[in-house]
Amino acid sequence: MKRSLWKLLAALLALTLVAAACGNDDDVADEPAPAPATEAPAPAPTAAPTEAPAPEPTEEMAPELPDITIGYLQWIYADEAGKRIEDAAKEAVDFLGWGYETCDAAGDPAQMPVCGNQLLDADIDVMLTDGIPEAFITDVLERAEAEGVPVLSAGGEVDPRDFYIASFASDDTDLGVQLANYLVEQLPEGGNIIVQTVPTAWSDKRITGLNSVIEGTGITVVDQWEGDFANLVAGTEADVTTKLQQYDDVDAVWINFSVASIGAASAIGALYPDGDDPDRPLLVTFYANPTTVNDIRDGRVDAAVDEKLEWQSWAQVDAVAQMLVFGTEPSQERAPSYDGRIFSVRQVVTIDTVNAMPADSTEVPAPDPPGDYEEYFRNKWCGQFSGVANCG
Repeated sequence: MKRSLWKLLAALLALTLVAAACGNDDDVADEPAPAPATEAPAPAPTAAPTEAPAPEPTEEMAPELPDITIGYLQWIYADEAGKRIEDAAKEAVDFLGWGYETCDAAGDPAQMPVCGNQLLDADIDVMLTDGIPEAFITDVLERAEAEGVPVLSAGGEVDPRDFYIASFASDDTDLGVQLANYLVEQLPEGGNIIVQTVPTAWSDKRITGLNSVIEGTGITVVDQWEGDFANLVAGTEADVTTKLQQYDDVDAVWINFSVASIGAASAIGALYPDGDDPDRPLLVTFYANPTTVNDIRDGRVDAAVDEKLEWQSWAQVDAVAQMLVFGTEPSQERAPSYDGRIFSVRQVVTIDTVNAMPADSTEVPAPDPPGDYEEYFRNKWCGQFSGVANCG
């Protein structure tokens, strides 16, 4: 697809966003409302999906998807959460038969703009990414905008968001709330915890959730520090070792970036080789990735709050398809409703969860409802578009 067509679509969508923003301006709140439409209003729906109903063309009139190339700007593929998100994006792209390019910044903020420009040099039509803060890649985003390449994010919440035309994500505040609730249950008399963060909006929201729960419970954060993006495993192992030696009464270790929990588990395991040691602190983290599930099974991690992150990637690809074929503006919601279904559902994974899984499984079952997001999007696309070979 020619980038000039994307520029036209982007311009039309931008005008729509501006018009919507003007219509919501508090300064004009006292102006008279426009006259109602003359046609009779539609009956009130039983559910309130935030996305417009998908067109349902017949097989004879179903439009074909243009051939485009998706570029994926990966934060850190070695982080299993990032791998889960990108692998799902590639699966969805492959299903639609589109081309795919990727570049892994390996967690290095300095490499992120290099990767972004490399993808643009490859003449991609759309760029996807996994929660990279816009400030890390501003020049890339400005170039993409100038060249008519839409950029969509998934993964952690992005704030501020001036360039991403959509951002599908977990509710990071609620992730923090649910994990903090687990801590309160485990430490009913209160206790001391140490907390590792990273300098991102989604990390801040998780800490907001933590603080909102532990206030007045007797749980105290005795140390909070930022992890090193470029050294999240070995660096975290060293940090946690130092802090557990510095504070001799730590009851729990809270790790905000999922891959860093591997280093934290190693540090705790070295200091407390007896897994039944009553002085061993709890280790809690985010996302039940395969390594984390095995660490829970082996008693190295106590809990991970999780969501089936992969739905966000399928939502990214769906937003591209709807915009490309129908000119539909992508939802501006973190987790849109699809025919009444919201796939963003969170759960705390513990040893009880893992013990209920097959002994060799590392994939935590998705909550039901809302059901299978992959099946939903495949059926949607096969009903909307012709010429998709994987529709059979």
